[in-house]
Amino acid sequence: MAVAAAGGGLGHVMRESDKGNKILRWRVLLNMAASGFVGLLVTFLCQAVKLDDLWTGFVVGVFGWLGATVSIQLLERIVYKKFGIPLRANTDRRVDGAKAQEEERP
Repeated sequence: MAVAAAGGGLGHVMRESDKGNKILRWRVLLNMAASGFVGLLVTFLCQAVKLDDLWTGFVVGVFGWLGATVSIQLLERIVYKKFGIPLRANTDRRVDGAKAQEEERP
């Protein structure tokens, strides 16, 4: 979780800096907490598919860097597929919308 939280915080700072936005401490902490939660979920997923610790750490870090919003939407697809739930017709649009929202956020 710490790797994902660090990745989430760093990713947020980098994205906001690239856009020229002011870095707000509370937003960094919020992104770190959300990415830490995603990191826990991804750790469970990696254990379920029996990835070794190095791969697990890598995957958790990447998901943290992507940020919680995008990561949760990617995890949704995995859950839907696992349980045979058809994806909603607008899933791709929601993922694209979340990515655009992340890029446009002041």
